[in-house]
This record gives sequence, structure tokens and C-alpha cells, in this order.
Amino acid sequence: MTSLDLLQEKISSPIYLVGGAVRNELLGLPVSDFDICGDVSPERLAEELVGLFSVKDVNPRVGTVKLVGEKDSFEYTRFRRDSYPIASGSHAPLEVTFVSSPEEDAFRRDFTVNAIYKRVTDGAILDPTGGLEDVKKRVLRTTREPEKVFSEDGLRLLRLVRLAAELGFDIEENTLAAAKKYASLLKDISVERKREELERMLLADVKYGVEGAVFRALELLKEIGLYPYFLPELTEGIGLEQLSKYHKYDVFYHTLYTVAAAPTHLRLAALLHDVGKPLCFRQSGNFHMHSLESAIMTERIMRRLRYSNEKINRTVEIVRWHMFDFNGEASINKKRRFVQREWDLLEDIVALKNADSVGTGYFTENVFGNRLLALKAQMKQEGVPVKISDLPVKGTDLEELGVEPELRSAVLRTLLERQADEGASRDKERMKKEAMHIAEELRRKK
Repeated sequence: MTSLDLLQEKISSPIYLVGGAVRNELLGLPVSDFDICGDVSPERLAEELVGLFSVKDVNPRVGTVKLVGEKDSFEYTRFRRDSYPIASGSHAPLEVTFVSSPEEDAFRRDFTVNAIYKRVTDGAILDPTGGLEDVKKRVLRTTREPEKVFSEDGLRLLRLVRLAAELGFDIEENTLAAAKKYASLLKDISVERKREELERMLLADVKYGVEGAVFRALELLKEIGLYPYFLPELTEGIGLEQLSKYHKYDVFYHTLYTVAAAPTHLRLAALLHDVGKPLCFRQSGNFHMHSLESAIMTERIMRRLRYSNEKINRTVEIVRWHMFDFNGEASINKKRRFVQREWDLLEDIVALKNADSVGTGYFTENVFGNRLLALKAQMKQEGVPVKISDLPVKGTDLEELGVEPELRSAVLRTLLERQADEGASRDKERMKKEAMHIAEELRRKK
């Protein structure tokens, strides 16, 4: 007996699977989230499931709770009708009325393909909104008048884009038109929810293996007009042409192609890697130093979207250095010092450089970036220290040499940097002499 069957055995009225679980089963896709619904109140559920499933409050106001068992968990929502503030896009219903049937519940949902119900008792399918036909046609359509559906909840605009991309579905004509009309309602949605949807879009192609899904999601955001309400900086690259000798596309489409070519964990960095180009162009008429400006803007954008400090710092650093040695003309020691400094991030920086090259429309990789990886392998074989703790010379050695306490940290940092240079000695005594020279240089600068 499955956990669902066990649930149904204990609950006094029929329960139904609904949403993505039913849709995906019909499409032959993996099912990861099991949302169930019925007309039983959460309070009664807690009584009927005592000792079998614990009932945890998720949002009791709208009748949604989490059922947690020994092996499985489910989100349960009581059948209901929702009433929203007029054209607020706020995501939260103003008034909730509990009802007794899936036919009444179905029309509060967003898209017909998410409003198909499967009764657990006998597997019967209930389709109040015509979702079965839309699954066959592979089309997204709202359960009611699309203007009404989007005016109630601005988050549905992002869900429309994400689902269309993940599933490879078309968007029904009236649904698309209404989404464009109500794009501004996205401004009422919290930044956390916008960020969550963006992150899922950046993984749209790996969700169900739909080729080109990430590119399509990002292009749909432009078509519907959603960028101004959570990533307005990206709109400035639309139509901003680049030198045709190096780029087939404007800044915006170059960004999209770069994201599509990037490894999944670097797609946010790819999305923001050239965000500073429009500002640079306005200021100087060219894109010089755009990687620095992009890094500054990346930090600002990610803080606005409330990413963690760790994620921000890592992404900013990768964006900042994606143009390092773009033409292969840096000196060998400059390259070696860069490799040492960016040791832990080098693979990601080069991966972004390669995606950036694909995004030009002309190249498949960045040969100069790949040479940095070869240089890292060489430096590793040479035993180049990459952290101060790797140095044989320690603070105690500097103390014995008479180096002032306030200079010791700077001496070790400089010594480490010079250890990256070609031909640098790994002999501890020679390093001590080098440390003394560095200390003297620092004294003269004081």
C-alpha cells in the first residue's frame, strides 16, 4: 500500500492529486512534488491522521498544510475559492471561501494543465477546465479569463514563463496578450519570490531536458515586458550593438546566448557578466573596463534580490575577472599571479570566459582562458604556494628577523605573490632574505 493509499484509508472523504504531479504523469515526465487536495479541514485531518502523519501549518488561513509521514510528505490544500484585491498582483488572496468539490476549486488555479485532478480512490481523472486537451496540444492557457487570472496574482506572470520554458509548451494567444498587459503587476511581488522563479528559469533546460529552455525563458521575459520589474538593468542592452567583427548579437542577445552556454552553477554570473556595458558605452562610447562596472552592478543587483553574502562575493569575483587576458597579451608573471590569486575560482572564471566566447556567435571556446588552466596545472606541479599558510616562512620567522609586527602581514602577502613568479626559489633561507628586502621596501614607503 502506498503512502497515498494509506492517507486515503484514514481520511473520511476522497482526496485528489492535482497540479504538476498529474500533469507530469500525463506527459510521462518525472514527478517530484505531490500536491493533494480535498474538502476535509486541516483540523479534522490532524484528528484522522494522528499517529500516522503529523500535520504542520504552512498557511492555515488558506487551508494549506504539510503532511509529514515516516517516508513521504505531501502538501494538502482544502478546496477553496479565492478573492483578490482588484488588480493588485499581490499574490495573497484577500478572502478565502472553502468549498466542497474540485469543480469549484479548479477555477482558482492558474493554468488548465495545473487544474487536472486524479482521485486517489480509483484513479479517475477530473478535468473541469479543459486541461487534458491543453496537455495534448502542449499549450498553456489560464483557467478563466486571462486578464482576471493575472490581475489577481503577479507571480503567475513568472510562472507562465518558467512553465512554458520547462515544459516546451506554447502560450495561448489571449493568455500571452493578457500577460503583456498586466506585466507591471510583477512589481507587487516580493524580491524573494522573484529570485526563486529566476533561479528556476536558469535551470529550465535541466528540469525535463527541454533543449533551449533557458534561452526561451529569458527571451519570454523580454517579450512579455517583465524585466523592468525585477532586472531593469538587462533592458539597457536591448538593441545596443557591438563590433560586428567580434559579436553577431547586441548586448542583450549576447547575454542570452552566454547564459545558455554556461554551466548551470554559473548562469547567474553569465546573466550579469556584461550588465555594465550600457553604462560604459554611455560614459565613454566604448565598452572598456565593462567587467569592473559589471561587477559593481552585479553586487548591487544581487543585494537587491537578497542573495547570500557568500553567493554575492563569489559571483562578483567571477564577473570581475571574466575579461582577464582576453587577448592573450598579459605577461607570464601577471598571468601566474592571477592564477595564484584566483586559484579556487579559476575553473569557473575560465568556464564563463568560454561561455562568453560561445555567446559571440563566432567562437566555441576562449583559448587564452584554457591556457590559464594549463598554467595552473604547471604551477601546481612546481609547488607554488597559493595561501600564506603554504609558505615555509612564518610570522615567527619574521619576528626573529626583527620585522616590525605591523609589517609582518604585508610582508607575507607580498612574499606569497612573488612566489608565483616564474623561477621563484622555494628555499626557505632565500625566502627569508626576500622577506627582509620586502620589509625594507615597505619601510621606505611609509
